[in-house]
Amino acid sequence: MANESQTIDKVTFDNNDFKFIAAYTAYTNKFEEAGADERQRLNELITSLDKGEISFPAFYKEIDNESDQRYKYHRVSIKGSRKFAYRRAQQEKNRINRHKN
Repeated sequence: MANESQTIDKVTFDNNDFKFIAAYTAYTNKFEEAGADERQRLNELITSLDKGEISFPAFYKEIDNESDQRYKYHRVSIKGSRKFAYRRAQQEKNRINRHKN
């Protein structure tokens, strides 16, 4: 019952690294929405990140529990053609369609 009355505050750091500032922003957003147990876990994660005990990808993976809803980037190849080749292919398709009908 002592834990319920005790408030958990955000941890602050003097780290000016851009990657750490971005991670701290993500931490802050999650911290505001979290309950007491989750806040304690978030404080431990950001502290271990500051000390260099975990990597940034591991931090983001741990901070984002909803991995099934997380958007994952997948590289997609785009097939393109030159203008001349495209027109040539369209002429051929039109010729085939014209003779089919």
